[in-house]
Amino acid sequence: MAKIVEEDHPLFAIRKAPARDRLISILKTRIIHASPMPFLPRHPSAVSFTECIWDALARLAEQYSSYGVVFSKHLIFARGGGPALYMRGDAVKRLAENIPVSIEPFIAPFDPEAVLKPGVPLDYLQEREWRLPSSLAFEYSDLQYVLVESIEDARWVVHQIGAQRLPEEKLIPMEVYRNIRRAWGG
Repeated sequence: MAKIVEEDHPLFAIRKAPARDRLISILKTRIIHASPMPFLPRHPSAVSFTECIWDALARLAEQYSSYGVVFSKHLIFARGGGPALYMRGDAVKRLAENIPVSIEPFIAPFDPEAVLKPGVPLDYLQEREWRLPSSLAFEYSDLQYVLVESIEDARWVVHQIGAQRLPEEKLIPMEVYRNIRRAWGG
């Protein structure tokens, strides 16, 4: 993102901020800004979501970050979003500028052979992505849950946003899940 997000983009100022600070920015502004999709020909902007199962979510948290926001699929669909369209990397490269502009933000390249960018295989199938081809402005009531790293983070986030806007029961600390897995021998 840092290489293709221009200085005038709202994400430019926080592109190198820690994940917890980016989460607070999202919660305070109540906007998730669409960002350029780096492996697509015209770099269309979109917001990416996942509908993966809990175990896969835990792996994503390890890969990316334990911080995130959870919305219903109905809300994302009502705002113009939908499931990503997985397309072979060689097909994306071959079609390039001929991909319809209205469809391109939904494309998630499946490119295990690194055709689009040599040395960078792409396989996001486990993420079960959804895309929204615009920024998402939301109300606190739209939030299903907010994911954080720890119980301490949950308290800090509620303190930053306010318990009236974001009640504690909407926060899910990922450390709790990891502790349960360890306790169960997983």
